[in-house]
Amino acid sequence: MTAEPAIEFDEVAQPVGRFEWERLIRRVSMPTGVKFLALMLATFADQDGSRVRPGVGHLALTLEVSARTVSRGFVWLRDNGFVTRVRQGNRYENMADEYQLSVPADILGRLILEPEGPESK
Repeated sequence: MTAEPAIEFDEVAQPVGRFEWERLIRRVSMPTGVKFLALMLATFADQDGSRVRPGVGHLALTLEVSARTVSRGFVWLRDNGFVTRVRQGNRYENMADEYQLSVPADILGRLILEPEGPESK
């Protein structure tokens, strides 16, 4: 009996749950500030990786960086398939963009560390 894979790898970014996404983010090579932003974003996600909607200003205060730094990090994450914007916010109504955590199609080529498991401790 074989186990089903936790993630199906298609040619486009796929939605993924928060905890699986955090495990992957820890193992992927990306700029340090972006990785820090990514791990912080996960704390705002529902368990299924949806409803990620902290504002840029809120993240900038939390991470102690500029709003521009957070915005650049979001661009990197979106361009590389790690988040998908589900709904665009409206600054006139003080609503932030909403994101879904996702896994890019080429994730297997990006992993840099050994798989996590009991034998890696």
